[in-house]
Amino acid sequence: MSIPLESLKDILMISSDAYEVGEVTDVRYDPFEWDVVGLKVKSKKASSKLSAGLGKTTVLILPEKFVLNDVILLSQPIEKIKDSIVPDNNNIASLSSLVSSKVVTRDNALVGTITTIMIDTVEWKVLSIVVRLDKSAIDAMKMKKGLFSKINVEISVDQILSSAEMVHLKEQMDGVRNNMTVLE
Repeated sequence: MSIPLESLKDILMISSDAYEVGEVTDVRYDPFEWDVVGLKVKSKKASSKLSAGLGKTTVLILPEKFVLNDVILLSQPIEKIKDSIVPDNNNIASLSSLVSSKVVTRDNALVGTITTIMIDTVEWKVLSIVVRLDKSAIDAMKMKKGLFSKINVEISVDQILSSAEMVHLKEQMDGVRNNMTVLE
């Protein structure tokens, strides 16, 4: 199941025995393999059993299979969840830090700005970035747009060369045009 990053943020996580674990605040990922390595969760007071006296803190819960509706229902009871959490030390990259980043081509031409990130919650992989195209990119790609409309495109993470303060793509503008999906 593919969902945008925003759909995971602020969602309540509950253990199979009905303890509130906390709310998801971010997603941690491996910027080389694009694997999700954990969910950053602000723990609740009710989950003091979980964090052994850490109180209201942020923990990193490793992804597992769960039911996602209005809440995330974990498949484990609170006592078993203890084995899949670690305190979050902010040393692992977070997907939220990519949102609003500039996206450039291999030759540093501006493509646009990341508006969201798509995540596969079955395989726990980052699938793609959604980019609002810059006017110069729209012109360079010879695309048509309405007077006030913005063009959003989806670009697979396999097209990304590197990500830090900016996201660099593997291709020049023509290659980007051939490897993106225009969203409506």
